[in-house]
Amino acid sequence: MLDRSTLQALVIDSLEEQIAVIDREGTIIYVNRAWTKFGIDNGLSSEFGGVGSNYLEVCQTSGGSGDSLAGETAQGIRDVLSGKRASFYLEYPCHSPDEKRWFIMRVTALQGDASGLCVISHHNITQRRLAEERVEYLSLHDQLTGLSNRRHFDQFLDNEWRRSIRNRSPISIILFDIDYFKDYNDELGHLAGDQCLAKVSHSLQAFSSRSSDLAVRYGGEEFALILGDTDYAESLKLAEDIRKAIHDLDIQYCGTKRITLSAGAASTIPDKEQTEVFLVQQADKALYTAKQRGRNRVVHARDIIGMQV
Repeated sequence: MLDRSTLQALVIDSLEEQIAVIDREGTIIYVNRAWTKFGIDNGLSSEFGGVGSNYLEVCQTSGGSGDSLAGETAQGIRDVLSGKRASFYLEYPCHSPDEKRWFIMRVTALQGDASGLCVISHHNITQRRLAEERVEYLSLHDQLTGLSNRRHFDQFLDNEWRRSIRNRSPISIILFDIDYFKDYNDELGHLAGDQCLAKVSHSLQAFSSRSSDLAVRYGGEEFALILGDTDYAESLKLAEDIRKAIHDLDIQYCGTKRITLSAGAASTIPDKEQTEVFLVQQADKALYTAKQRGRNRVVHARDIIGMQV
């Protein structure tokens, strides 16, 4: 029969949580097996987080290396050690070169002990965070094409619009519509239609490589491209390049017909008196004009009489 202290040690060493006990000065006086294993697996020396090292100094070293949460962590631990707070809690990323990882840190005073010892535990919450990321991704992307959806379009445009106001920089929107897509679907069926949408989306995605760009399935056979730091001339050229790229895919139907795009672009340097809705409306009007003029063409709102974009 195991004695109580041996049983407790075995239980603590069996936990997946990484556990350490520190004294009032922050010196580590005990670690469990998971804590030691994590250090070994991540190439950390025993002087950096092992028994005898100072955990507060470890945090300070991490802060000096660019860890933005290290200062908050050190202060939280000091507050628990001094009795200013009963516990400290922090969720933080700890990514390795091979995988994304997240942990929860909990810091509490050692119960029933008057010497001011403190328990630090780290619990791996990677699976939960990856699941949350997946749910968030699905909520912002179109399942068929992989492009962003209207919800992401609205969020992204709002952020880029406000950035453009701050920086006094141009922003452009291009709206695209696949010409006569209903005829394609009627001729070849919806499965072929889905494949066509995927091909068009893949080409469109290739033209949105910057962090200020976003390719969107706007709805049905309609697509959109948000382009931060992009003016009239740049947006017009890009829209034409995309139109040509889709034409060159040579997706044929009904014998001699092929899939083409109509595009409407709009650009502006926004101010606080404007809204992003105005820019979308102008791009939509330009797209309508492109269709009226025979499709398979690009029209910019600035080139239509009466539009001041």
